Amino acid sequence: MSHAGPDCDVDRIALVAIDLDGTLLQPDGTITDRALDALAAARRAGIVIVAATGRPPMMLGGVTDRIGHLLDYAVGSNGTMVAKFPGAELMRLVGFPAARARSAIETLRAHDPAFGFALATDTGFAHEPGFAERMPVDLGSEPVDDVLGLDGDEAYKLMVFHPAIGAHRLVEELPVILGETLTVSHMGADAAELGPADVDKGTGVAWLCEQIGVEADAVLAVGDDWNDLTMLAWAGWGVAVANAEARVRERADQVIGANTDDAVAEMIEALVEQRI
Repeated sequence: MSHAGPDCDVDRIALVAIDLDGTLLQPDGTITDRALDALAAARRAGIVIVAATGRPPMMLGGVTDRIGHLLDYAVGSNGTMVAKFPGAELMRLVGFPAARARSAIETLRAHDPAFGFALATDTGFAHEPGFAERMPVDLGSEPVDDVLGLDGDEAYKLMVFHPAIGAHRLVEELPVILGETLTVSHMGADAAELGPADVDKGTGVAWLCEQIGVEADAVLAVGDDWNDLTMLAWAGWGVAVANAEARVRERADQVIGANTDDAVAEMIEALVEQRI
């Protein structure tokens, strides 16, 4: 395991993209004062701070109250939504035909009726029993018996869960059942997310960086789970926390301490100190 500071050329880092759950946040979903101070110091040093998360930018929950003013942007929903902060002003929204989402739901139900779903379309959001308990934030609505009752022509998020199958197995098994018409990723909670093909955290961060004129080799990205892999691979320097999935640690350029040890805050502190 490497020391807390980044091993890359810190002078070239212009943007830091940080996963939230399991990376920046504590296991209970909170953020420490030390992490807040580190983010503030990074911004004062001219570093762009981006939250890169499976959550939609406008559904960060109580975390927004503490870090919203310290973020410059958020790449949310595993890359399909990009927003400017503070205020979560939407810059990019990538959807796919709602008919394709409904077809995937019907296919999975035919394969195994135990599958459960949550669906967001251009008319609203619906989730079935069992989904809310898997999420780190209050969804603000009661479950419905069947998300197929939700109207809409464009789908933005389709989440899949199963009482006996964990999220990582779902990420591996769903493409076998559905084919390659949709991208399957781990959303951070115990569920898989289905979205437009070829859209993920890596492409989301890349799109943002193109808009604001930041090259990949000037990006440091840090994460802990499978949905962070494309982002870590695209960035000039990819960092995994010690509590990350084994596959993420193996592919990262550097491994730092665990989220419970405030390792991201320590890394950012070292990044800022080395730049002064």
